[in-house]
Amino acid sequence: MTALPRLLVLAPLAALALLSAPTGAQAQTCKVGSISNLGTTTVDIVPNAGAKVTGTVQYICQSPRPVTGFRICSYIRAAGNQIGPDDYTYYQTRDTDSRLAWEMKDGFNRRFARDGGGSRSTGGILLTIQGGGTGTYWDSTTQLNLTYLDRQQQDRVRPGTYTDTYQLVSQYLVSPGNASCEAGLSSTTGTMVTSFTVTSTVLKNCQFENFQDVDFGSWGSVAAARASSTGVRQFGNVGIRCTYQTPYSITIGDGQNVSGGTRRMRKGTDYLAYALFQPGCNLAWTTASPLAGTGTIVSAINNHQVCGQLTTPLAVAPAAGTYTDLVVVTATF
Repeated sequence: MTALPRLLVLAPLAALALLSAPTGAQAQTCKVGSISNLGTTTVDIVPNAGAKVTGTVQYICQSPRPVTGFRICSYIRAAGNQIGPDDYTYYQTRDTDSRLAWEMKDGFNRRFARDGGGSRSTGGILLTIQGGGTGTYWDSTTQLNLTYLDRQQQDRVRPGTYTDTYQLVSQYLVSPGNASCEAGLSSTTGTMVTSFTVTSTVLKNCQFENFQDVDFGSWGSVAAARASSTGVRQFGNVGIRCTYQTPYSITIGDGQNVSGGTRRMRKGTDYLAYALFQPGCNLAWTTASPLAGTGTIVSAINNHQVCGQLTTPLAVAPAAGTYTDLVVVTATF
């Protein structure tokens, strides 16, 4: 007689288990199916050649019953030293004193904001990946376009290899209605976090910019001949842009009319001797006496003044006319 109550107690428990089992099967979920390996990109930042690498991220969403769609909004999470100068810019780091700025856009040219960037309620200026439709399964792929910023938006770019890992954070909402990523999702169904690595090799490089010729102007023959040794002096400029902290040396050749180690300008069969000096007009600037320097931030040019000086006074007044010479400037780095 005591077994009967036990049978009555067990039966309702079994019924409850059968009723609760389907609830887990009703889950509506999204996951990242894959994200591209962006590989290693070669970046030549000095000539502003630019560099871009393209990849993809695949999202897979599923629901056991019809829904109006899934809205996926994504942003990038970066560490402190990876955060760029604005809400859409990220740094790769080579060491504590070197960094390379980049940004990411989707196939519709919309930029990925960073976690905490911008003014959106979800913590970033977000990107719409998927939405609309009715069904039980979505497989959506979006393009990732990583672009390195031009040299005017860079600073301490030292040559070498840069590599860092970031997180793509994707929030999704089932049956989102009018909810948009741009306005920020007020509620979400779930969040996906996927890591990706960005690697680049920056080439060591320098290039000349901002050249200015040395023009002594117009002088009377007698006045030029009688001028003091520093009386006929004019200035030019040699500008150079290099990767950050790249050592370089600049030499200036003897010109087309050198004689006995003296540079000369020429007009027909007549010559006019001159000399070129490094900034300050004291140290000769020749192939044997180079000017040494070091690259600064890549958004800036190192300008070096060229001091030109006629070899005066002269025993004989030069013949009237225009005298010229062409010298070759060489940078080694």
